[in-house]
Amino acid sequence: MSLRWPGFFPALLVTLLFPLLNLAQDGGRPRTVTPPLPDPGDEIAIVADSRGVVFSVVDERGRIVSNLQASDFELYEDGQRQTIDLFRTSNELPLMLAVLLDTSDSQASLLPAEKRAVDVFFDAFFRPGKDYGALATFGGEVHLVNGLTSHLKSLKTALGRIEREQLFRDEDNGTPPLGTALYDALDITGREILEGHTARRVIGSGGTRRAIRRAICVLTDGRDTASQLSPGRVAASLRRRGIVVYALGLGDRFRFGDVDRDALEQLCTATGGKAFFPTDEADLERSFKRIVDDLSGQYIAVYRPTGPPGAAARRTVEIRPRDRRLRVFSQTEYTSEYDTP
Repeated sequence: MSLRWPGFFPALLVTLLFPLLNLAQDGGRPRTVTPPLPDPGDEIAIVADSRGVVFSVVDERGRIVSNLQASDFELYEDGQRQTIDLFRTSNELPLMLAVLLDTSDSQASLLPAEKRAVDVFFDAFFRPGKDYGALATFGGEVHLVNGLTSHLKSLKTALGRIEREQLFRDEDNGTPPLGTALYDALDITGREILEGHTARRVIGSGGTRRAIRRAICVLTDGRDTASQLSPGRVAASLRRRGIVVYALGLGDRFRFGDVDRDALEQLCTATGGKAFFPTDEADLERSFKRIVDDLSGQYIAVYRPTGPPGAAARRTVEIRPRDRRLRVFSQTEYTSEYDTP
């Protein structure tokens, strides 16, 4: 399975994108000068020797908990407790969101309604020049419709071009067995769109970075017939990267019987997101609004890693709520970029 990139895309993307900064901070290197932490304005700049982690918290019923303080958590890196220097809700942080539409034959009748709802969604949440969005479709393969951009008009124009996946019959009236590869599509979206080369250009590296939220919103019936990767492996990979998944479970003409509700709920729960099952077009738009509300209830914690210096290595991060009834969803590891001198 492959991700098809339009030939003109790389040159156009460089022109459209503004530099943004990421959470993936370096740690474990001796420091002689410690710059002050930034004033927590609408965007949070994280200095080079610090790291920021965006996370969400849910209660026993899976509801977002949005009234917590730094004292409600303990933060660990490689098993060593860290001091939280800055803590706040993340609703003003830039959002990097990939919308992934199932365009397989089973979704053909819903595509016009989905496109209208996504269009309304972009109008509701997208802040041009601050947020970044991407569009991709999938059936048997993943197709990049529009790469990450802060230009709302580009996204809306690309959305209008999306069509159902075409299956061409051969002389014997047969169709190629493409199937629907939902989990492979989610994995590719996470790796190549939200954490690939283009995303790294948006996010930046070295010096000072800014915190950013990342999420995938997938519209599908949840039925996977062609993926090479397992649901558990994909969910674990996305969670390690701190990518939240929201799903809109849509059966043909909004029939619930056509939706694999369990699969979508398990996938979203494992990453800290939610699955919604709208009953009509108006309900579909309301579900998008709930996704925006959910993303606005996240937190960011900034700390300076205190572990020993060492070569570039994978480091584990854990945020533990003091109230054991709560559950935290966050990026669980990152790779330090510092090498041993």
